[in-house]
This record gives sequence, C-alpha cells and structure tokens, in this order.
Amino acid sequence: MSAINFQRTYLLNVAYESIKERAIQTLGKYLGYSDLITFNDLDRSVTFSSERLIPAAPTKRPRVMLLFSNPHPHSIHQGMFLSPNTKGRENLFWPVMEDAGWLPIPAELRNPTQLADICLKAEYQGPFELIFYCYYAFPTNYPEDISKIFGKEYFSQFIEPESTDEFKKTVQATSVDAVVTFNKGIFNLVSKDRVESCIDRLMKGELIQSQIKGIEKTIPIFLTFPTGWRYCPRQFRKASLDTIRTAIATSLLSSGRNEG
Repeated sequence: MSAINFQRTYLLNVAYESIKERAIQTLGKYLGYSDLITFNDLDRSVTFSSERLIPAAPTKRPRVMLLFSNPHPHSIHQGMFLSPNTKGRENLFWPVMEDAGWLPIPAELRNPTQLADICLKAEYQGPFELIFYCYYAFPTNYPEDISKIFGKEYFSQFIEPESTDEFKKTVQATSVDAVVTFNKGIFNLVSKDRVESCIDRLMKGELIQSQIKGIEKTIPIFLTFPTGWRYCPRQFRKASLDTIRTAIATSLLSSGRNEG
C-alpha cells in the first residue's frame, strides 16, 4: 500500500450475502481492481482500500483539510485523490486549485504519481498545507451508493458513527485550522449550521461558513462548488476559493495566528 492508500475491514455477519450481492451489482468493473474490495466468505467480512493524505513533514503554513465525501475506486486504483477518470480526463479540481493559487501545480506535473509525491511532501506554493480526507472510507462512484450497498441499518449503526468519530479525531489530531468541503451533504453532517441550497448562493459570491460541531476547539468549515460539477465557469470556482481564503486569513488573525 502507498502512503495514501490504506485498508480497512468491515465485519458483516448476517448481512454478508445481501451486501456482497449489492456491492457486485453496484461496483461492477471496479471489483477487478487489485486489492480494492475483497469479500471474505469464511469470516463474512469485506476488506477494502481507501485513501487519506496527510503531509509527512508539517510546514509552518496553516493546515486546511479538504473534506470529500468518499474515495472513487478509480482514484484509489491510480494511487491519488481526484485522479483522471476512466477516459483519462483530468478532474476539474486541479486546474481550479491552480487558478486560485491554493495548489499551483503545473499541468505537466499533474499525473497521479507526481501529485501524490508533491502533496505528501507539501512541496507546492500556496497559502496552506493541505490535508485530503474522505468522510466515508468505502470507495464508490457516488456517496449515496454506500447506503445502497450496506443497507440503511448497517450504515446507520456502524458506518455513520465510525465516520463521525474518526473525522473528529483526525481534525483534532492533525491540528487543522479550517476545513473546506465540496459536498453539501457532508457539510450538513459535520457543521453546526445546515444549508438547504448552495449553488445559487455560491454563484452570487456568498460565503457559506459554519463551525465543526462536537469538538471543543472552534474550527471554521466552508462549502464551495462540487469537484465534479462541470456546469460552472472556472472563474466562479476561483472566486469562491478566493473568498474562503480571505475568510480563513481573517479567522487566523482573530485567533492570533498569521496566515503563511
């Protein structure tokens, strides 16, 4: 396993057969990827690969967590978050982050292997040291596929509580200064305030902000455009990230820490 990919096992017990059947139907071709998902008939469990990127050597820059819903199987297969899709098309995340100055990595260095190395070492210019984190560990095309595969009962009794606890522990253990998420559903799960609509508000240049709930430290969380949403000009995405950058800098100043 790479420094980004890791493995986890869920014990499924009586739900094993039904979950296995739904996973095969939902994940299809991705089940052929080595070490992605393995069903263990003997102990009625599933072992799967996930991903998380925490820079190996901390810098003096403020730490910002980029919070995603869950890993995509094809990105895990390639060894890096937000890798090109099965047709080789680059994820819009990377040019947008370059435009905004958050991750100014030129296009010729944006293959999965180079990106993984650069981001693990935090060898990029920009205001922040970035952590890449998935709220749910299980890899699927879409986050709603997780509850479809595991069923509402297993999802609510095991996956959801585990995800909540691990997110809070990681935020505190990594000394995160702010969180930015690209998914409204995830924002509503972890923030003190819920949002009902976001795209129109973001298009108008509004800052959508709250605080992480359930922890003692005050950590701001911001919502921006979805990474896979292609119906928005890049300048709007950049403008949203510019607004968030200013808000993080203001938050750091008020807490007595300067932005790097």
